[in-house]
Amino acid sequence: MSNVSDFDDLYGSKYFSAPDLHGETWLRRIGKVALVELKEKDGSTKRKYLVYFDGVEKALVLNKTNAQKLAAAYGKDHSKWIGMEVELYAEMTTLGKEGVRVRPLKPTSTSDLNDTINF
Repeated sequence: MSNVSDFDDLYGSKYFSAPDLHGETWLRRIGKVALVELKEKDGSTKRKYLVYFDGVEKALVLNKTNAQKLAAAYGKDHSKWIGMEVELYAEMTTLGKEGVRVRPLKPTSTSDLNDTINF
C-alpha cells in the first residue's frame, strides 16, 4: 500500500517544497547559501538564492518574500545567514497553492554576561 509521502519521495521536486515538510514545522540551521541562475517557466533566467539547511538534502529556492524575511533578520549580506536558525513551515500562497515559508529566529547570544562593572 502506498501513501502520499511515498509518491512525493519518488516524484517530488528537485528543490525543497511544501510536501517535504509532511505537515510539520521544522527547525533548521542554514548551512550554505548560493546565488544561481534558474530558468523561469517562460524560458528566461532569473538570479535566485538557494539555501541549504543542515540535515536536509534538497535546497530551498528563496522567493522574494522569504529572501526579504532573512535580509530583515540577518542583513542583506547572504554570507551572514550561514549558521542562523530558522523555522520552515507550509502556508497557502496568494496563488492558491502551498509554499514553504521561512521564519527567522533571533540568534542566541554567546556573549558572557558576567562582566565586572566598576562604579
